Amino acid sequence: MDTLTNKQQVLSFYKQIIGQRKAELIPEFVREDYIQHNPTVKQGRAGITDVINYLKTLPPPPEDAKSPIIRAIQEGDLVITHLDISFMGKRMAVIDLFKLKDGMLAEHWDAIQTLPDQSGEAITATNGTSEIDIHVSTTESKHVVEEFYKAIVEKKPAENFIHEDYVEHDLSAIQSGKNLFDYLNTNPDRSIKLHRIIGEGNFVTVQSEFKRDGKGYVFYEIFKVTDHQIAEHWSVEQAIPDGVEADAMF
Repeated sequence: MDTLTNKQQVLSFYKQIIGQRKAELIPEFVREDYIQHNPTVKQGRAGITDVINYLKTLPPPPEDAKSPIIRAIQEGDLVITHLDISFMGKRMAVIDLFKLKDGMLAEHWDAIQTLPDQSGEAITATNGTSEIDIHVSTTESKHVVEEFYKAIVEKKPAENFIHEDYVEHDLSAIQSGKNLFDYLNTNPDRSIKLHRIIGEGNFVTVQSEFKRDGKGYVFYEIFKVTDHQIAEHWSVEQAIPDGVEADAMF
């Protein structure tokens, strides 16, 4: 029997545990010492069990329902998923980050952002390229994003990092009317702290935190790299709850 990749294991977890609500399978997917960085969910298997038991009280999703998972990115023992979810009358973009150990989920981080209805719009917060080009060097893609952020921190010109066919999916960046570099760099109160850069082929995810008007935020970005330049960008941001230490969410 072939061993599942970490990405396949995470996708199977979504399908069987979250989608089909098979709480009895949690011990097969989740380590007993599972670490949860979402402050609203209990630690260990108990937190996931509570979530599934709550989902069981709701109407099940239609059998032909479209999967909410838009993208899945794996580097080593880390797996990123980007989801577009409709739940309780709200539309939300979610980025989950899982760390696996010996093929089982060992740690989890996330961010959730409520989205407006974008029906009929050509560009939305989650659509666009979803297929990863595994023939592109992950190392080179990560280097492009790392150098882009270095330019932001050092306040150096970054125009050469942006592809001529660049597509922006970040609603706040679009509404600001600024390019990505200026949007991330021009708010004097927006101090960015990078935590992780994770890549697979031409896709790179950045986990970071920033402050806006004195309030801390968890910030995840996904970049598509084309010809050594950033060609597409998505993001999910979530305010760090009052009373929660920022480090606990990273």
